[in-house]
Amino acid sequence: MKNYKKIYWLICIILNTNLFVINKPSHAYIPNIYSPNPKVLIDTSIGIGLTASEYIKYGQTKEAIGLAKLAISLNPKEIELWIILARAQLSNNKLEEALISIERAKNINPNIPILWFTKASIEMQMGEIQLAINSINKCLKIEKKNSNAYFLLGNAKLIQKNHTEALDAFTKATKVKPNFWQAINNKGLIYFELGNKKQAIQIWRKVLKIKSDPEPKIALAIALYSIEPANKESIKLAKEALQENPNYFSQAHQKEQLWGEKLQEAGKTLFKNPKLKAVINKASANSRFTN
Repeated sequence: MKNYKKIYWLICIILNTNLFVINKPSHAYIPNIYSPNPKVLIDTSIGIGLTASEYIKYGQTKEAIGLAKLAISLNPKEIELWIILARAQLSNNKLEEALISIERAKNINPNIPILWFTKASIEMQMGEIQLAINSINKCLKIEKKNSNAYFLLGNAKLIQKNHTEALDAFTKATKVKPNFWQAINNKGLIYFELGNKKQAIQIWRKVLKIKSDPEPKIALAIALYSIEPANKESIKLAKEALQENPNYFSQAHQKEQLWGEKLQEAGKTLFKNPKLKAVINKASANSRFTN
């Protein structure tokens, strides 16, 4: 979509057009330069920024970057616009550029929680886990009841295999937001890795009451199968999950979702079951990953 280009050129015309007023043919004309109301430009920039944010939501990240830059050109002191630009750049994997945008935002006002959360998200994607943890802690220092920050902190600690602190972070996330199913789900990942399969099973059943998502389905299937290979529910859940999201057949995707080695290995065993052959073949063909 290229609607932002039309907006851009319209603004250029407004800013650069001379409106000539001619009183009478015999008189010399006097050029009047039109100066748009600053409030109009600010309001326009915010509207364009909100549109950019919607583009990010729907995966149109290149368009979002263009819109965000246009909005900033109209209103460079609006910190939220710099954050939207950073988010768009992060979604487009332009990580260095995203960090530069965040630095520009920090120069305006460093006491905005979403600024530090976005910075942490960029650092996580860059593999700078400890830097991300530092940024998350700064976010939480400003806004103590930020469930998303606790969730990101839990993920960072999980990557570091610091299971105790990861569990603590996910628990804090769910205290702020009780139905935060992703945080509850990740607690299941930790308990399975620690060998507490029954606790993991209870957690994934709880998650599925909140959200029927393929990840807790396949994780529960694997856990049930690892305890009792004859468990019919495990086969049923595995079929459903892989039909909904074939990527969970891939270990690369499992790693992206922060699965531990034990859950990955147990998954391999489940996927060898002959009853899953047809769905596994289809999942392998449709997955964006290769094992």
